[in-house]
Amino acid sequence: MAEPGRPRSTKSLVRGAAGAVLFSALAIFLIMRLTGGREGLSSLFRVDRVSLATAGLLVVVGWVLEAARIETLVRALGGKLGFTSALRIALAGAFVACVTPFDTGGEPLQVYLLHRHGIGAGESTAVIAVKTIVSSLARLALALIFPVWYIVGRRSWDLPGGLEVALFVGLVLYILVLTLIGFFVLYPESVGAVLDRVLRNKYARRLVPAHAADSFLEKVKTEVRDFRAAFRTFVRERRPALVAISILSLLSWAMVFFIPVLVLRGLGVDPPFAQTMGVAGIFYLAAAYAPTPGSSGAAEASLAVLFGSIVPFRLLGVFVLLWRGLTYYLTLLVGAVAVAASYLHGRTRRDDGRGKSAG
Repeated sequence: MAEPGRPRSTKSLVRGAAGAVLFSALAIFLIMRLTGGREGLSSLFRVDRVSLATAGLLVVVGWVLEAARIETLVRALGGKLGFTSALRIALAGAFVACVTPFDTGGEPLQVYLLHRHGIGAGESTAVIAVKTIVSSLARLALALIFPVWYIVGRRSWDLPGGLEVALFVGLVLYILVLTLIGFFVLYPESVGAVLDRVLRNKYARRLVPAHAADSFLEKVKTEVRDFRAAFRTFVRERRPALVAISILSLLSWAMVFFIPVLVLRGLGVDPPFAQTMGVAGIFYLAAAYAPTPGSSGAAEASLAVLFGSIVPFRLLGVFVLLWRGLTYYLTLLVGAVAVAASYLHGRTRRDDGRGKSAG
C-alpha cells in the first residue's frame, strides 16, 4: 500500500503561519484604527468574561466533536484509534488549514497522520473524505436556512446590493466545489483517469519518466480501489456511523454560528439572534475561498463588512479581534502544539522501529 504524500515541510508551515498572522494582524489593526480607535480598545477591558469564556468553551467543544467524528469513522471501518490520537489529528489538521490558502492543507495532513497510525491509505482517505463532505453539507444546510429567511423577510436585513451579489456568488461557488468533490467521491476512478491523461501528455513526459508515471498511477489505482471499498462500507453497512457524524457536524456548526452572538453579548450588545447567526453562516461559506493563508486578512475584512449593520461602529474592530482571537488564533496556537506532538510521536515510533530492527 502506498503511503500518502508527506505533508508540507516545517519551513513551509512556519512561513504560512507567519504570513497568516501578518495578514490577520494588519487587517485587525486597520479595522481598529478606522472604527473605535482607543475608545473601542478600552471596551476590551469591559467585556463580560462569562460570555467570552462560554464562546471559548464552544471552540474547544468543536475540537472534541471533530476528534469524535474521526474516531467514529475509523472504528466503523474496523480500525483502532484512541481519542487522544484523534484529537491530535483533528487539531493538527486545523492548524495546517489555518496557514494554507483556501484552507486546503488540513485534510491531506489528516490522511497522512491516520495512515501513520496504521490505517490503510485508501481507508484513511475515505475517512477524511466522508468527514469533510458530511461537514460541508451540514454547514451548507444550516447556512441555507438564513438566506431563505433573508429572501422572505429582506426588509429587516439591509445589505448593500454589491455585497448581496458577492455573497450569493460565494454561495454558488461553494455549492459547485462541493458538487465536484462529491463527484470524485462517488466516482473515484475518474481521479485515475484524469491523472492518466495528465501524465501521458507529451509535455508531462518531458518532466516525468514513463516508468515513474506508471508506478505512480498503479499506486493511485490501488488506493482508489481501497477507497471505494471503504466508502461502500460506510454507505451500505455503517449507516449508523454516518448518522452519528451528521448529527455531530450539525451540532458543531451550530455552535460555530452561535459564537458571534456570545461575543456581542460580551460587548454589551443585544444582537438579533437569527440575523447574527445567518451572517455568520454566510461568512463561513463565502470566506472559505480567500487565497490568503487561512483566509487571513480577507476574513477580518469580510467580518467588518458583514457585521457592519449589526455591531455598533465603535465596537466593530474589537468584535473582529475577539471573534478571530477565539476561532482562529486559539486554534492556531493549540494546533501548533498538536503538530509538534504529532511530529514527536512519529519520530518516537520510527526510533522504536529502528531499535527493534537492530535488536
